[in-house]
Amino acid sequence: MPHLAILDDNETWCYVLALRLEQQGYRVSTFTSAQALLREVEQFDLVLVDFSIPAPRYQRSMDGTEVICQVKQHLEHPPLLVLISSFFTQDILAEADRLCPEADAVLSKQSETNELLAQIQMLLAHSLSLEESAVR
Repeated sequence: MPHLAILDDNETWCYVLALRLEQQGYRVSTFTSAQALLREVEQFDLVLVDFSIPAPRYQRSMDGTEVICQVKQHLEHPPLLVLISSFFTQDILAEADRLCPEADAVLSKQSETNELLAQIQMLLAHSLSLEESAVR
């Protein structure tokens, strides 16, 4: 069973999304702190990262794109990373792709649950097929 993580400062949204994903058979952990996620990130298969995480008090600012860059640069086998945001519209999703090319996907939080689930399933299936090919 894939283990997913959600990083978002909105605890209610984390809870609702985690519940939806758990109903689909995923194990889910939620984080409201980028630093807390980064300490545990190696254990996840896929991480959903809020694009505009506010900076924690008294610490260096780290938005969603910085979190994704850190994970991709510091892990030999990083989890799949999906950048999400409440302010994405169809018009600027392509721009978000350009701003964060390390993300495996970019989605709006307003996406239908079925669209988000389909994207997660597709990414995980593709990753599994790549792993199986590498073993052969």
